Amino acid sequence: MKNIISFKQYCCGKEKIVLSDMYENCDTGLCELPINVFRIEHKKFGNILFNSGCSNLISKNPITYAKDKTKHNLSFNKNDTIISQLNNEGFDAMCIKKVILTHCDPECCGCLPLIPKYELVSNAKVLAILNCGSFSDGVMKSTVPKNSIPRRAIVPFGEKPFLNDYFKWVYDVLGDGSVLGFDIDGHCETKTGYFIPEINVFIGADACINEKAVTESYIPTQKLLDLQAYPDYYLETFEKIKKIHSEHPEIKMLFSHSGIE
Repeated sequence: MKNIISFKQYCCGKEKIVLSDMYENCDTGLCELPINVFRIEHKKFGNILFNSGCSNLISKNPITYAKDKTKHNLSFNKNDTIISQLNNEGFDAMCIKKVILTHCDPECCGCLPLIPKYELVSNAKVLAILNCGSFSDGVMKSTVPKNSIPRRAIVPFGEKPFLNDYFKWVYDVLGDGSVLGFDIDGHCETKTGYFIPEINVFIGADACINEKAVTESYIPTQKLLDLQAYPDYYLETFEKIKKIHSEHPEIKMLFSHSGIE
């Protein structure tokens, strides 16, 4: 029985990155890459977002907001928010029933306060960070949802999907096998990638800057590795993803900054 009715990718802001600084065998200089949010319509659970994108809510703390925008070369306005784009498609924010987070940062959590009623789903470590609210970055404090939002940690998948050939733990995100989660080590301590088997879509968060890093076998520079919390694990994860692409070319690789076709 098919559970996934539709899938869509949204550009909810942009980030300027010099790709040649990030990968040794890449000659692309400064470019603007999208900040992505993904939406699926699920037969049972309705509309579900993967991350929520940026919003100007973080401007409530103007000093840290300015620092963060400068540090990450971010650009976005109110029309870029996932809420604004859904409204343009005839959806109301109430239609969002679940938000699945890859990790905690303003690009993932920025629009959470704009969604009135939903279940927040992620791995236990991400939810623990949200629950304790001990953010060193003042930008995040204005995007953390209230404690009244129901939260659910993903649990291990009872079956043995092909992902177990690459990742130690595979999680059943919605309880029906329609969305699988897996730990992405390296970029930060708490990050989860997702795979949607019915449509062969792999969402790798920030494990790579975009899909070209995988499809064109880019080599990370030391500068890119220095940005990772755990560089060795980051490289290990990067190699796993490249192997998945090589052995399963039918899978569509998408990341936080993948271009929209």
